[in-house]
Amino acid sequence: MSSTKKRHTRNNGGETPPEKKAKTDNISVSLLEAGITKGALFPVAEKNIDSNGDIYWNISRLRRLTVSSFKGRTMVSVREYYEKEGQELPGKKGISMPLEQFNTLIQLLPSVEAVIKEKGSSLDRPNYDDREGNETTKSQPAQEESDSESGESQDD
Repeated sequence: MSSTKKRHTRNNGGETPPEKKAKTDNISVSLLEAGITKGALFPVAEKNIDSNGDIYWNISRLRRLTVSSFKGRTMVSVREYYEKEGQELPGKKGISMPLEQFNTLIQLLPSVEAVIKEKGSSLDRPNYDDREGNETTKSQPAQEESDSESGESQDD
């Protein structure tokens, strides 16, 4: 009986097997050509309004954060989108949270930031003074915290 499956043979001849090509998708290739690495920050998006009248911000090419209403409740969603016939439609991957859960998430962010810092990375901190979301980072976020934690006053 013959089998159509390929059998893998061990290479006992001391030769190194040929290197496999890395898998890339068209998005990765176009990003690399543009000089953008996969871990690079997505530019801060402007506030948009979708066809349902919901406000959203793009957080990457295929993901967005949306504030919407469902059965009279305000929801915050982070979801992947795909294009079909010229329309951007929500995909299966994502999460929608009522404001109570989103508030809990916001309250956890200082702890999350501390763990990220322990792991040797950092986050850009938002500037909450700008209510429209246009300016996204403070120039020296750690300085303000360290001054307030040490009890030093800038009024001296």
